[in-house]
Amino acid sequence: MDACLLYRDSSTDGRKGYDFRQDMIKDFNLDILFRTMARDDFLISEKVRKVVLIPLTSPEEILYRQVFLQELYHFSCLTEEMYECARRQEKALQKYKEERERFYSRSTRKTGEILETLAFLARGQEELTGLKKLLEEYDGRLHSEGMINLLARMREQPLEEIGTKLKEMEFFISSGEIGCTVQFGGGMKMDRLQINYCTTEKRQGGQSSLRGIQKFYNKLVRKNTIPIHSNVVLREEVAHLKETAVEQMLKRFRPYLGEMITFFEHFIEETAFYVGVIQFMKRMKEIGIPLTMPEPRPEGSGDTRFENLFELSMAVYLQTIPVGNDLTMRDNVLTLVTGANQGGKSTFLRSYGIAQVLMQCGMPVPAARFSAPVYRHIFTHFTRRESEKMDSGRLQEELKRMSGMICAAGPGSLFLLNESFASTTEKEGTRIAGAILRAFYEKGIKTMMVTHLYQLAHELYHENMPGVLFLTAERQEDGTRTYKMVPGEPSHTSYGTDLFRLLEDELASEGLEIFT
Repeated sequence: MDACLLYRDSSTDGRKGYDFRQDMIKDFNLDILFRTMARDDFLISEKVRKVVLIPLTSPEEILYRQVFLQELYHFSCLTEEMYECARRQEKALQKYKEERERFYSRSTRKTGEILETLAFLARGQEELTGLKKLLEEYDGRLHSEGMINLLARMREQPLEEIGTKLKEMEFFISSGEIGCTVQFGGGMKMDRLQINYCTTEKRQGGQSSLRGIQKFYNKLVRKNTIPIHSNVVLREEVAHLKETAVEQMLKRFRPYLGEMITFFEHFIEETAFYVGVIQFMKRMKEIGIPLTMPEPRPEGSGDTRFENLFELSMAVYLQTIPVGNDLTMRDNVLTLVTGANQGGKSTFLRSYGIAQVLMQCGMPVPAARFSAPVYRHIFTHFTRRESEKMDSGRLQEELKRMSGMICAAGPGSLFLLNESFASTTEKEGTRIAGAILRAFYEKGIKTMMVTHLYQLAHELYHENMPGVLFLTAERQEDGTRTYKMVPGEPSHTSYGTDLFRLLEDELASEGLEIFT
């Protein structure tokens, strides 16, 4: 049995996440998103990091998750109880695995390991029964495919029957001791030990003794007993028999044990992700940041459209709505963004990339509207500051990262490049970036690049290549930045003098002058 809360018919097991995930987290400032989702809950933090970075690659999968998320958001009490169940089982599962490791570390299997398994089964069965009853309380009010299927799967399980069988073995779980029958051969020599059914009795002093309650060799009566607490050989034989007998009984439950562990491992991950998303949505509502459910389109379908799309990490950090952008990209293979320094180009690129990632994990996006095709691969290549961790120079490091990404790329890839190859001269940067962009263009690989390589931008602009869109950061006559990206011919300058004059004015207000 599988919960199938994230996907219709499977879990995240075996699903491929984004390549170069750590680069993406850093370039998009996704740690801010993860912290907002987790709210200091380590379990949620761990699970959302995994799920967010495994892209959904079909609109149907995205819509399945969106509808399920909206229903959980609506029934917040149900969601909280599901997550509490998941947290309890996460602790129980962790404890069970630790106990198994402890028992397996010994030279021989001990009955304690078997008893611990039975106890885990009993607790898990109780949790599943409780979860089933909880969902049935909402029966008729749950309309998402995910919820309906989950309740149907729960009803298919013989939970009551399994519970009855486990209760029949409660003495194993509660006492850890087992009674036995001793059978004798010729000359009243001990022939073999056999367990028929089990019981425990207490001797004076509170210590347990094992007492047989079956006929001994067809002539012994019920009242006869064999004291084994002082017989080392017999005690060892009984201990071995105990393990063998309980192991045989456990075999009846082993298939169900595997299913239970798998179910709860997936249920914990899936529930934690949804709770994280809901906490994120509620936090955004608290600080007045609008979100919308995006409209996913099939891979290669062309148009990407968004209205008032803004950069999420900045919005969360500042707790205000940054300037948003509107754009329609009609089947563009390459989008090149140039313009004034501090004009919002990198922020615009991040806003688009973050929205794409959020859409492809079923989450709402920070925009009034967002519609885009899905991609199998998303790569980010942002400029890096030189650091002690680098084994080589910035340019070599950039080339190495780009080489790895190109090797990992394939059909359905999206590249987001921010000031790539700006660490060298404009001539060399233009040559390197130009060769890469033209190769991407010929292969039909979608690319958006922010660049100050104006020689490159103008060369591409005058080639009049179909499917290439040029955007520029809007700047007013007085140098004011609007932080809007608009279609237009590449700029001839970064307008760095605007920033210099601003610095001059700030220093002058403090009574300082740069040049005297």
